[in-house]
Amino acid sequence: MITWGKALGIQTKVTVFIIGAVVSVLSVTTYVSRTLTEQKAEENLRERYINIVKQIDAGIVELEELRDTRTLQEELEKLLLVRPNIVMVEIFDLTSRKTYLTARKSMEISRPLTVPDSTNIEAVKRGEVLTSMEMDETDRFWNILAPVRIRKEVSGLIRARISTKEFDDLVFEERRQAFLITATAAIVILVFLVWYLRRTVSKPIGILIEAMVQAETGNLKSQVKSYSRDEIGMLAKQFNKMIHQIRNFNEELEERVKQATEELYHRYDELINVNRRLSEAQMQLAQSERLAAAGQVAAAIAHSIGTPLHSILGHLHRLKRDTSDDKREERLKIIHSQVERVVQIIQNLLDTVRKPAPCMVPVRINKLLEDLLYLVTPGISLRGINVKTNFDPLLPDITGDVNQLQELFLNLLTNAMDAMPGRGELEVNTSFNHSEVRSNESVTVTIRDNGHGIDEANLQKIFGPFFTTKERNKGTGLGLSICRDITRTHHGEIYVSSHVGKGTTFTIILPVKHHETA
Repeated sequence: MITWGKALGIQTKVTVFIIGAVVSVLSVTTYVSRTLTEQKAEENLRERYINIVKQIDAGIVELEELRDTRTLQEELEKLLLVRPNIVMVEIFDLTSRKTYLTARKSMEISRPLTVPDSTNIEAVKRGEVLTSMEMDETDRFWNILAPVRIRKEVSGLIRARISTKEFDDLVFEERRQAFLITATAAIVILVFLVWYLRRTVSKPIGILIEAMVQAETGNLKSQVKSYSRDEIGMLAKQFNKMIHQIRNFNEELEERVKQATEELYHRYDELINVNRRLSEAQMQLAQSERLAAAGQVAAAIAHSIGTPLHSILGHLHRLKRDTSDDKREERLKIIHSQVERVVQIIQNLLDTVRKPAPCMVPVRINKLLEDLLYLVTPGISLRGINVKTNFDPLLPDITGDVNQLQELFLNLLTNAMDAMPGRGELEVNTSFNHSEVRSNESVTVTIRDNGHGIDEANLQKIFGPFFTTKERNKGTGLGLSICRDITRTHHGEIYVSSHVGKGTTFTIILPVKHHETA
């Protein structure tokens, strides 16, 4: 089984984190900038259309011209040819009690003729210019009502209907370019980060690990070459220093073993001579019984001393032939306590790369999903995706790591958007699973899309690291593996169902841990 810690190295973790942060910042800033710019451009467009209508007003200087339907029709026809975004212009005479149409030109043949209501007419007579936005299935239109002034008196009314399609197409193209610029910047940063981290982190650490493996097999002459002055360089220097000390200790230990062995043989010969003399004394002296007892005591002492000395000698001889790190460590502990220091240093090194424990706090799933959906709004709008949500208002808080849960659901939302590049429907639902036993209660989150779906043969592989069905350079294959590991960290479950051409549904079940209040 591949866990999070084994699936991702330091380089990948740092790269994913920085790229995620950079893309998030670029996306948010681009979205805010584009929104403000588009609002300003929208206002400028409205003023521009009002000026076009005022130009029509400027062309009517006499009351006879206002009532000259034929001339007005010709002028309006020329205007619509020059400005194809104007789909309709109507001119009304307000000098009589009854408002009547004097000229009309429209590109919308089926649009019926209607007279402005009295409220709008009264506002125009006061010299006001009225504007309103109208939308149909595909386009937006500005409806503009403006007065016709003849000798500073309002004698008529101009009603124009102007399409914003040209402006909307330009906005869409600029959004697309902004997205491409953001994606290009993220890719450039990613390539630079991979190159830089590989040179400054991955390669030096790989060299250090290789030297450790060599030392583990008994090659204490291995040295790590380091030219940097950072923490990794200091670690390499300390490792070289440690290996040098162990090598000196081994050489000193071998010399001491040699001296101890020679001393042992010398003492052993002396004991043999003592035993021989004691045996002779038994036969010669009157106190043979006491001498015999003394000889037995000497033999017992020699045996007691010889046994541990032989054992030490055997350990020292075997130390030269052992290749297993565990056996070498055990024998070195018997001879010298310095090995404990080596073990501690290696343990401290391993502790520095161990993954920190998650920070568990109460989390509001509905609020977290709402924030994430707002975060990906630019991508959703760009793809023309319709979002539907059905959040359980009584959903309780769960206990979890906010950052990990954000990463889990953001990965799933991103995959859903990637599966629908040209319009689609994204559905996000939450529900509470009640239980008579409070410890069995859980929350279910469902993320469903109607994209291209996943082939059945790939469903069993999608949670494996580095497996992806996306195009080259568009996916690392780590997202769903990360989602699975985060779900397991929270003691939850994740399921997937998919049909090619119909879409994919991810279901995440997370346990609820109730917090008691004082």
